[in-house]
Amino acid sequence: MARIVKYVKRTKAKGRYYYYFDTGQDDDNGKRIWKRLPDPADRIFSATYAALLGHRSRRVNAAQQLSVAKLIELYQASAEFEKKKAASTQRLYRLYQGELVDKLGTAPAQLVERKDIVLLLDQMADKPGAANMVKRAGSAAYTWARNRGHVSNDPFFEIEEMETGEHDPWPDQALSQCLESDDDFVRLSVHLLYYTAQRIGDVAALTWRDVHDDHINLTQQKTGKELDIPIHAELREELARHPRTLATIIPGKPTEGKKNKIRLAIQAACAPVKVVPHGLRKNAVNTLLEAGCSAAETASISGQSLQMVEHYAKLRSQKKLSQAAMLKWERTKR
Repeated sequence: MARIVKYVKRTKAKGRYYYYFDTGQDDDNGKRIWKRLPDPADRIFSATYAALLGHRSRRVNAAQQLSVAKLIELYQASAEFEKKKAASTQRLYRLYQGELVDKLGTAPAQLVERKDIVLLLDQMADKPGAANMVKRAGSAAYTWARNRGHVSNDPFFEIEEMETGEHDPWPDQALSQCLESDDDFVRLSVHLLYYTAQRIGDVAALTWRDVHDDHINLTQQKTGKELDIPIHAELREELARHPRTLATIIPGKPTEGKKNKIRLAIQAACAPVKVVPHGLRKNAVNTLLEAGCSAAETASISGQSLQMVEHYAKLRSQKKLSQAAMLKWERTKR
């Protein structure tokens, strides 16, 4: 046994020795897979060991030739990606897997370690949301690759996501400033985000064919929920300022690629106040609730669950709520 030690461990139980071969592969829980070997005195020991060693060597050699970039390419061409992932998820994964390729693309996929991913994500600490998406998108690709036998390692194992905090609603001044902006792109984008209470991806995908006489029809990309949203008078007036085309209401491809035109334009218009487009969803929910709408009525516009409406409403204005309540009280006869 002294001459055969590579990838073999010996354990003792009930006075007997047992031998196991390290396959170099991990199971779905990230635990190393060991194959039981015959006793070294058994005549089939050498043949069994040689076969296992050969399988491991061939697998490692093949895996080391597979770069991270090639692994991502194979995953994005797979049925798992093309058929089982929603179009919105595919767009996000392509974007954030691109970050992984930019940083580690030429590295052998099999040799990437957990510490490599931790370092990459720590370097993105100023963008925790993006770092979390790189982790999710990269982990999905590696999970697929392990299931296909392309690699055996899991460099994303037990890496916790970063705290992103809450997206705050916009200050009233910033909202008013953008709703009245001289920049047509900013004004139109903010009107659509605020008066529909939808996510930026859903707003960017809206076409003029989705606009009907008194409502906007859309299907949320994340939930698949179909909504008919009545058109607010202020939004109707804004839409009338723009020519109807066969393209999206917000021109161009404002959220595709690494430069999100809507986000950048809005942030520039609100500077030095820091805002994100998703904050307008909270503004809309809070405004509806402060106007006296029930959680169910509010959810019918935003498309959220009742629980999420209440979660979003945590920062609603006590002052505005109390004023609305007092007006209702004053209208109530004694």
